[in-house]
Amino acid sequence: MIEKRKYAAADLQQIAAEPETIISGAMDDEIRERMERTIEIESPILEPLLFKRVINSMSLKKVGSRIEPVFRRIAMSLSCQKTDEDGVTVFHNGNDESFFRTAEESDRYSYQIPLSEAVHCLQYIISGSERSLTKRELAIRFRDELGYERMGAQVDNLFIRASASPDIKRYGNGRFIPMKY
Repeated sequence: MIEKRKYAAADLQQIAAEPETIISGAMDDEIRERMERTIEIESPILEPLLFKRVINSMSLKKVGSRIEPVFRRIAMSLSCQKTDEDGVTVFHNGNDESFFRTAEESDRYSYQIPLSEAVHCLQYIISGSERSLTKRELAIRFRDELGYERMGAQVDNLFIRASASPDIKRYGNGRFIPMKY
């Protein structure tokens, strides 16, 4: 059974870090700990969002081309489960992930939502429906369930990718079939 939850972002303590210190490897253990805490709270989480959470907690704005290899090396050495979704690494904490999370737009943008979580949202909507749904009906409910006010290009793109999943069943006429997931 798919569950709807409120999205919670990791609350990492702010520290001051210089790019040169990160690049030198002197902060590897601190970065590793911050990544692990973020994954524990926000799993499943896409690599770009994981990196953003950690770098912002270090009083820096973005992971640049010099810091990215350091972050990637550390992230790939973590013992958590990692999967690939459309060429982007997704980090998992090993707990049951039969859920999707609603969020304020400022918490997480639609392009930062793992595809598997978007598929769970569609399954949740479809399984709770009393009748089949058109693509438009499902797209509007999808947007609303995820907590977005409008159907922008990024939300639409996520919906299109998720609705194309083999885990989402459709009639021959294109309507989405109500079923239990």
